[in-house]
Amino acid sequence: MENKSAGGPVVRISHDQMEAYLLLPMVNFDQTYKFEEVMDLLDKNGVRFGVDKKVIDNMISNRIFGREVLVAHGEPVEDGHDGYYNFGFDCNPNKKPVIRDDGSVDYWSVHAIETVEEGQVIATYVEPVPGKNGMTVKGTPVTAKRGRPISPLLGRGFERSEDGLTYKATISGKIEMQNNRILIVPIYEIFGDVDVNTGNIDFKGDVVIHGNIKPGASVRSTASITVDGISEGCNLEAGKDIILRGGMIGGDKAHLKVKGNLYAKFIEYTHVEADGFIEADSAMNSTIISYDKVIFAAGHASVIGGAIYGCAGIEANNFGNESEVKTEVNVGIHKKIRQRIFQLQNLIEEDQILVDKINSGIRQYDEISKEKGLNAASDEKRVALLRARIARQAEISKNSQELEWLNSIVERSQGATVKVERDVYPNVEVRINDAKVLNRHKQSKVEFIEQHGKVVMLSLLDQ
Repeated sequence: MENKSAGGPVVRISHDQMEAYLLLPMVNFDQTYKFEEVMDLLDKNGVRFGVDKKVIDNMISNRIFGREVLVAHGEPVEDGHDGYYNFGFDCNPNKKPVIRDDGSVDYWSVHAIETVEEGQVIATYVEPVPGKNGMTVKGTPVTAKRGRPISPLLGRGFERSEDGLTYKATISGKIEMQNNRILIVPIYEIFGDVDVNTGNIDFKGDVVIHGNIKPGASVRSTASITVDGISEGCNLEAGKDIILRGGMIGGDKAHLKVKGNLYAKFIEYTHVEADGFIEADSAMNSTIISYDKVIFAAGHASVIGGAIYGCAGIEANNFGNESEVKTEVNVGIHKKIRQRIFQLQNLIEEDQILVDKINSGIRQYDEISKEKGLNAASDEKRVALLRARIARQAEISKNSQELEWLNSIVERSQGATVKVERDVYPNVEVRINDAKVLNRHKQSKVEFIEQHGKVVMLSLLDQ
């Protein structure tokens, strides 16, 4: 605090200089203070702004002496704020199902696609506020933070109003935010079943089916597939996620191929391959391969029969059943990955050797042409070598990308385990990488891990 006195009245200015206090010492009853003298005192002590003259007059008139009184207020600074957008859609849709209080999973809560209608307001721009400068009681200006505008929204499928404040969809479809760009693209929506009447579906975009998929049908999408009803004996292939709210009854004829993640109420007698993770209530007599993690987390989630593979690990409440159905549970590096990595390494090596030979041939052409003073650029054989080199280099690039992805799976699989939240029954075979064990007795709350090249079972109760 800043204090100034000369044996008489005391002026105190707050540390932030936004308030000033005055103390008028007690004087004899026949004595008082003059208003002009007090104002002059404040001025000499640097208080030149925000002085409340009525307060000072009241102090003198009512002899408010011997205690501090707030007599001056500074003007508070009002910082501005930057411009911002209020979005009329969910920029980050929920892609994880909600676990209900009873332990069951609500697959209707999985919200992979956000849709808008033509003409719908998708965003409004709130302009920046410039802010208001302040002033201390000493008359020193305090500069406010200035609000700054932000760039207009970019993307496609919408239009901007003339005043630049409102954005509306120009088409109906799926809306998403990608790298700060808004994209609205069409979706293929079916309000009924997919059967012989609709025919097979092959769509470049998201597919939403509000009914069932009948046996024998095929649905392909470059993006996601969402099915509200039951899927039966059909083939589904998606470039992103698949959401089966009603589950899959495969009848040993169904195939699911997913580049993203798979969410399903249940999976029965179906072959599944997913690049991402898989989450479902149960699986029965199916072949399920995930290059990430597999989770069966509902209250009575079970894996019964068939073979299931989760590169990064598997978690389920139950494996097998009282009937001791043979059930294979695999984590770690799938043999298909090892085989493919070995194959790709050989292909890349062979193509690189071929590229080196082609480069050698091109150099020979160039040297001979130079000696003869010829232009080899249009020589048919040289052009053929250049084309062959481009083709081999393209193959090397493609195979290298796949090899990098597979190596990331190998890295992801490190330390993968099989976790049993409730029971694992006899005749359940657990394999971790190259090690395996056949469970011969019912066990509860255990975790299978790899230790020194063997599969070891640990109690979750001890962890």
